[in-house]
Amino acid sequence: MPAFERFRDRRAVITGAASGIGLELMFALVRRGVHVAACDLDDDRLQSAVRRAQRLAPAVQVTAHVCDVSDRAAVSEFQREVAQEHRTDHIHLLFNNAGAVGGMSFVTSPPEEWERTFAVSWSGTYNCTRQFLPMLLAADQGVVVNTASVNALWASLGSRTPHSAYSSAKFAVRGFTESLVVDFQRNAPHLSAVLVLAGHVRTRMPAPPRTWKRAFGGLFADYEPVSPESAATAILGAVERGSWRVIIGDDAAAVDERVRADPWNAYD
Repeated sequence: MPAFERFRDRRAVITGAASGIGLELMFALVRRGVHVAACDLDDDRLQSAVRRAQRLAPAVQVTAHVCDVSDRAAVSEFQREVAQEHRTDHIHLLFNNAGAVGGMSFVTSPPEEWERTFAVSWSGTYNCTRQFLPMLLAADQGVVVNTASVNALWASLGSRTPHSAYSSAKFAVRGFTESLVVDFQRNAPHLSAVLVLAGHVRTRMPAPPRTWKRAFGGLFADYEPVSPESAATAILGAVERGSWRVIIGDDAAAVDERVRADPWNAYD
């Protein structure tokens, strides 16, 4: 992929921007002079986060947008707000970072919980990419960054511990992002896509259960969760270098290596 070398005065959209990786991406981007449209469902946290970002870089435009990314109509309105408030027909960076956890088992979890998790974690990525694609196409260079997970490589949290809805969604995000790499090469060569495969990052998302550390014979029993600041730095580094795939955390790296080496025994 082409390197994304100039950040100043570019425009970015970030979902899930009120906390965790999304919050740190926003802070890192405004420090680089990027104007940001920040989206989240938690209005109070979002407004607080945006005020902090504005204090970091008063000359940079940072706007807050409350939106349920699983709702196509709401995302369409979000896109219109960004175009109007930023007075632009284009953006350069789209970070699909919003996600939700639930629906652990397809067999025993309530269908509504399963479907909500899948809708936020997959449909949110699709909806935002679909709605903001015209603004990306209108830019001189653009990047779609999709936050997947180690669970896009391995649909489990350890022995006999399913992670059904979230893993299904993140496998979809992975496939979609990899397809965009090829699609953009042919049909929009000024655009590129980045797949983020994150392990356990210290965010508001629930920590993995004990079975996680015991997985693969305790392969990553002593791992330490990555900070959201470190995750954001790694993601922007991949964008800057033109790397289409970034693995975050020793646990994610270990799962990636083990599953590719011995997929037949990944779920023993």
